[in-house]
Amino acid sequence: MKSTSLYTILSFLLLPFGLLMLFTSLPMLLASFISPAALFPLFMILCIIIYIVSCFIFLQKGIKQEIACKRSLKDWIKVNAFVTIVFIGLMFAQTTIIIKNPSIISQQLIADVNAQQSNLPAQFTPELIHKLLKFIGYFMLIYSIVLAIHIVLTFRLIKTYSHIFSKE
Repeated sequence: MKSTSLYTILSFLLLPFGLLMLFTSLPMLLASFISPAALFPLFMILCIIIYIVSCFIFLQKGIKQEIACKRSLKDWIKVNAFVTIVFIGLMFAQTTIIIKNPSIISQQLIADVNAQQSNLPAQFTPELIHKLLKFIGYFMLIYSIVLAIHIVLTFRLIKTYSHIFSKE
């Protein structure tokens, strides 16, 4: 099965990013106490982490070892996959803006930093910020594509291995 091997590769590829997102969610949790506006991104990141972990459990227990999984695992995967789809849509929109016109974003970033009276070091030229923004944009675009492919494969495999999920 080609889709199972691709799914395995993508799942192992997503695990380190899930761990990285877990470490970035801890400061966001503290920030959400100060500003409630940080709750929505925190919620999305936590849902992506839960999605990645749930899919990995499904892969290891359900597909590889063919051990019966609880029906709640299937529900966790589906619910968090839908939130991840929203994240993917937002990432596509944001990365296309960043990639097409990084100068506007970098000018706004420089203006925001200067407004906080913390001047950027001389090494951070506008050209470097353009390059960094483009790199981050391309990285997030690739990450979003990998997540989208993973979600499609997850739904196919859930359908194929529906007998693994018990009624409990």
